[in-house]
Amino acid sequence: MQTFDFPTPSFANTTLPLLTSPLPFRGYEGYWGPVTSTLDWCEENYILTYYLAELWNSISNLCFLIWPLTGMYTCWRMRAEKRFYLSYAALMLVGTGSFLFHGTLTYAMQLLDELPMVAAICVGTYCHLQMFRTTSIPYLIPALAAAFIGICTSYLYLNNPLFFQVSFGLITFIQAASALRNVLTLQKTHPYQSTLLARLLLTGVGAMLLAFGLWTSDQVACTHLQQQRNMVGYPLRIVMELHAWWHLLTGFAGYVSVMGSQYGRALALGREDVRVGLLCGFLPVCVEDGQKWWLPMRIAGGKSVEGKVQEVEGRKRVSRKKSLVGADKKRA
Repeated sequence: MQTFDFPTPSFANTTLPLLTSPLPFRGYEGYWGPVTSTLDWCEENYILTYYLAELWNSISNLCFLIWPLTGMYTCWRMRAEKRFYLSYAALMLVGTGSFLFHGTLTYAMQLLDELPMVAAICVGTYCHLQMFRTTSIPYLIPALAAAFIGICTSYLYLNNPLFFQVSFGLITFIQAASALRNVLTLQKTHPYQSTLLARLLLTGVGAMLLAFGLWTSDQVACTHLQQQRNMVGYPLRIVMELHAWWHLLTGFAGYVSVMGSQYGRALALGREDVRVGLLCGFLPVCVEDGQKWWLPMRIAGGKSVEGKVQEVEGRKRVSRKKSLVGADKKRA
């Protein structure tokens, strides 16, 4: 890795050395020392701050904390099973590890980024496979645990990112196939709700495919991207940090997958009081009838939560009036 005298961190650091080189410019050496990870992404190291190697790749992981916390809140409100809390917590662990990895570019933090990804996908797969069961599928938990341990052990021994990427992709495919099976099963009993689940599934898969395309482009066209970013400067160059977009899109896809399984499980348990709402117009959440939120919310199908609350309260008032009229008739 090339090292240079570290300049004063600044948003003005857009014209960097080696722009005419066919190889990507890796940046400077900062607080955490030389890069020891097996991967170093296209964002130039330590150009804005001495303490974070890849600033935008780091802070883009905040979505892995904010969205799962929202999911945990919905679990608490609708008294969901513990598996969904665990799924959201696993996403938060992925985001925390990824923040530390991109902030330091050390091998230890790289493992803290990548290994929780396997754990998160295993927990998510369990939720989808258990959708319609009241008891656990025999040997499912030991099988998923063995897969997690086997992948982690092999990766640590081989030290090959390609092995990790293929293994992670395989389990992701199993989870997506399980989700599709659940949608087709629910279509028999909940045709409208299954359509919503299918849309969630397509949204998650689409986000993952787009993220993979950006992730690949960030590596294949790194030198060109760096040149273009330095030409446009701040703040527009932030939009061209493609690996940061990978975090946003995969964080959204992971959240949608857990939220979809949470909603599907509620339907499988016969819950008729649970709806899909869009928080701030884009984030799907599970909402109970009459539940109030502190942010703008719309129920799938067009009604706002406030409108739904008014509808529920209106039905209650009508019911009370009917009870009073009935009581008066009996006294008469």
